[in-house]
Amino acid sequence: MSDTSHVRPVGTYGPVGASTTIYSQKWVCTDCKYTNFAAAASCKRCKKAAPANAENNNDSQTQQNALTHTWREVLDPQSQQMYYYNTETNETSWDRPECMGPAPYASGWFGRGVAGADTNKYDADNELFLSRPARKQKDKIEAKNTSVEGNMDYNIWYGKSRGENWNEADLGQDLAPNRCVIATDAGRTKADSKDSGQKFFCIQFCRGKCARGAECTWFHRIPTIADDGMASQMHDCFGRERHKTNKEDMSGAGSFEKPSRTLYVGRLRPDKWAGDKELHAALKKQFGEWGEVEHINLISRKNIAFVRYRFRSGAEFGKEAMCNQTLGQGEIINVRWAHDDPNPIAQEAIRRADADAAVAALKARGVQIKRAADESSEEVIAGVTSDYPDTSEEKGE
Repeated sequence: MSDTSHVRPVGTYGPVGASTTIYSQKWVCTDCKYTNFAAAASCKRCKKAAPANAENNNDSQTQQNALTHTWREVLDPQSQQMYYYNTETNETSWDRPECMGPAPYASGWFGRGVAGADTNKYDADNELFLSRPARKQKDKIEAKNTSVEGNMDYNIWYGKSRGENWNEADLGQDLAPNRCVIATDAGRTKADSKDSGQKFFCIQFCRGKCARGAECTWFHRIPTIADDGMASQMHDCFGRERHKTNKEDMSGAGSFEKPSRTLYVGRLRPDKWAGDKELHAALKKQFGEWGEVEHINLISRKNIAFVRYRFRSGAEFGKEAMCNQTLGQGEIINVRWAHDDPNPIAQEAIRRADADAAVAALKARGVQIKRAADESSEEVIAGVTSDYPDTSEEKGE
């Protein structure tokens, strides 16, 4: 389900390794056009009574599909990412099959992707980028950007440095002076040579102001699945040190103890858009430039949204690329790391998603999983499993 602007999650459903989110359809008041939650007995704005059966308008088709399809999640031991395996046909896919339904509302440690999405475009785009030299985004390097990242203001009490020598907060509510245009700016740099040993991306390129172009020793492209699989837990994709805790304002490189793939997006202007659907589409398009967006939770009444990426490196890149940018309607958005969602439905989704991941990880290590007699749970027994074939060749590894 790519557009969730008019639905609300009500729970997580499905067998182990195939958890999905069940949504209820919100209802729109015929008088004032306000969008209300399915459980609302009357319109929040004009108090008109809800239509009949509005509370029971759940996605029954997703529930039915969850019990009949034969796709399951598998953890790839090399990339440490989830892919999908059909237990009947032995087919494998990096993309979440449409019949599996939406990924869990909150997907815990591992991203699952969007059901039915084709993410080959990111690899295809990078192949195109690497066929040409990177473009210089600026004529000269700005003097204030020449210091070493994370080298100043070390706090001995918190045991971490500031993480940003040119603080993104310095922009305040002003529009960022530059923006990366990935279609024209990305390209091959010295980092792409076989003997470079580089594994980090250029933060100045991400912010639209690298003056080195093809001579830069950092990557000028977007992170791929392979890049994310090689990512260090102690550094972000730009090589900045991550710390045990997040900064108070949720900016910076993030936390290695509580890794996040979700961005908080504030200062939205829903009143400038035709409706939530159009604003949701704009968020998906512009944040989707930097990596696969797994889920967007738009709360238009609060002028905020939460954008969750499938891969951590995509979220890190997207956060820097979209900081103080505009979506095209005059707004200047505020982008930070998101706090954990306290919603009980989200917490249950995380529990289910991480439990599924644990089962997948055990299978990847050769531990056999046996279904209990009541078929309501799974029992782990010692031994070697042959449930999943070696699909390295199929995945091009």
